[in-house]
Amino acid sequence: MAPAEQEMARPEGTGKVSFKTGGAFLRELRAEVEEHLAVGHVRVRGSIALYAKAPVAFGVTALSWAALMFLRPGLIGTAFCIAGLAVGATLIAFCVMHDANHGAYFKRRGNNHLVGWTSDLMLGFSSYAWRVKHNVAHHTYTNVDGYDADIEQAPFARLAPAQPARPWYRFQHLYIWPLYSLMAIRWQLLGDVQSFRQGSIGKSALRFPSGWPGVGLVVGKVFFVCWAIVIPLLVYPWWAVAATYLGISMLTSVVMATTFQLAHCVEEASFTSAADLEDDASVWAVHQVETTVDFCPRNKLLTWGLGGLNFQIEHHLFPRLPHTLYPVIAPIVKRNCARHGVRYTTQPSLWVALRSHFRHLRELGRAGLRAELEMG
Repeated sequence: MAPAEQEMARPEGTGKVSFKTGGAFLRELRAEVEEHLAVGHVRVRGSIALYAKAPVAFGVTALSWAALMFLRPGLIGTAFCIAGLAVGATLIAFCVMHDANHGAYFKRRGNNHLVGWTSDLMLGFSSYAWRVKHNVAHHTYTNVDGYDADIEQAPFARLAPAQPARPWYRFQHLYIWPLYSLMAIRWQLLGDVQSFRQGSIGKSALRFPSGWPGVGLVVGKVFFVCWAIVIPLLVYPWWAVAATYLGISMLTSVVMATTFQLAHCVEEASFTSAADLEDDASVWAVHQVETTVDFCPRNKLLTWGLGGLNFQIEHHLFPRLPHTLYPVIAPIVKRNCARHGVRYTTQPSLWVALRSHFRHLRELGRAGLRAELEMG
């Protein structure tokens, strides 16, 4: 069963994408993972490691911000504080709000949503809209053209084979990188507003929340604008605040966008369309594995900093497990994939993963163009 929050969103449109659920692969995999996590204190240690990251993430952010506001350090001190804000924002995004909004932080949904509200307060984008965009549109319909909003970047880029070609896409492998740096700014300034205005993300419905979720959305946005922009304007000139805001947002955007793209928009990942699934529905768990790629599994520092999202296969199969357990269950997942003939792909290094994404963009940019355009 797809890990979607079905009470928040549902597929819309003329066609309905569906997957075969269950199957021996997922049944045996879940049983072996649960058996392994039940031994000793594996699950408890994973939870403790997860909770220990929150004080680090918020501590680095708070100390860096307070030093900038109250101490006004020199050039070198300011550079360290700005770097601290960027690191803190990245850790909050990958290691706190992501787990909480997936329901992996606590057993109670309300508590998870409360911690997930850190995306509103500290990162500037709606956790409510994010759960529809990420948990529903992306996790349920991974790499399904027209349904997974993460691969819909027209008219700027072509990320899936089923999408139409455009002449300028033949340069997308070059110009896409600065566009990645604008992702967070777009979410903070326009993305949430556009999504609520059009009433959907991909084919998943999105309605402005009522009650406390609606209050939280507005309060969170106001709080973020106050601490990130308004208060700094009382201390520093506008150009310094603008430069710092843009610099931190662009840096964290590149890290976040690249992390997700290396997991799904690479040569080794599969893509499909609604029409293909209507003709031949896939098993959901198999679809998740074969549209997703792990990278840098042995790099512990990268795994710690990215919240385990270099283990994207494990995350897509078990999104409600703390990310600190992904390296633990990865051998189990890989073993079961081999047993059931499911393609499991791992990129050994960050460089190999980046090259695969680069080639994927280049090939899709060239494909479908007239010969004279393709040859340039």
